[in-house]
Amino acid sequence: MFIFHYLTDGIMLPFLNFSYSIIPNYGFAIILLTLVIKIAFYPLSKKQFEAMKMSQQIQPLIKELQAKHKKDPQKLQQEMMKVWKENKVNPLGGCLPMLVQIPFFFAIFYTVTGDAFKAILEQPGINTGLFSFWLSNLTMPDQTFILPIVIGIATYLSQKMMTIDPKQAAIFIFMPFLMAFISLKMPAGALLYWAVSTIASVVQQYLLLSRSKANENTTIDVTVRTKS
Repeated sequence: MFIFHYLTDGIMLPFLNFSYSIIPNYGFAIILLTLVIKIAFYPLSKKQFEAMKMSQQIQPLIKELQAKHKKDPQKLQQEMMKVWKENKVNPLGGCLPMLVQIPFFFAIFYTVTGDAFKAILEQPGINTGLFSFWLSNLTMPDQTFILPIVIGIATYLSQKMMTIDPKQAAIFIFMPFLMAFISLKMPAGALLYWAVSTIASVVQQYLLLSRSKANENTTIDVTVRTKS
């Protein structure tokens, strides 16, 4: 709990108040805060992408080992460790960057539901939301359900870009619906952070995938020219 209180009182609330002093809108302040955090964690996100991509590349070899040593779990584990080491793959490399960012979501959740933020919004003349016609109060759920739907769609797109195993795809098909359901009753401020963060992740993945494919095409072209 200490980390959440530190992030809330030491980073989230001061940043939101500072942003509000420049542009008097806490909704835009949350969007700006989200983008700053995503940019700060971009190196980790890039490593996460590279780790997941490498894991996908060695997946056929892992499946061969699983078929070969299905009756010897200990030998299978040894061989898998060997493959991971030879290819410089950390099995947790794809999860760690995401886990590091989770406390920031809980911190923004505690911020918008905390007494300090609610007291600020109760002051006369304070803009309590993003727009007067939508998300007019960031401490209340999104009554239009737009953000939960956006979160569900963005989650689906993120998984679709990174999942090539049909079995994983079948399992993950429920995840967007689960994320949308979980977010239904959350305060709009936390949902705004979640939605913008997920969309930013999709954009980052798209750019990294495009760059990776461009590099692969360049390598293939150079190889073909060399052989010619």
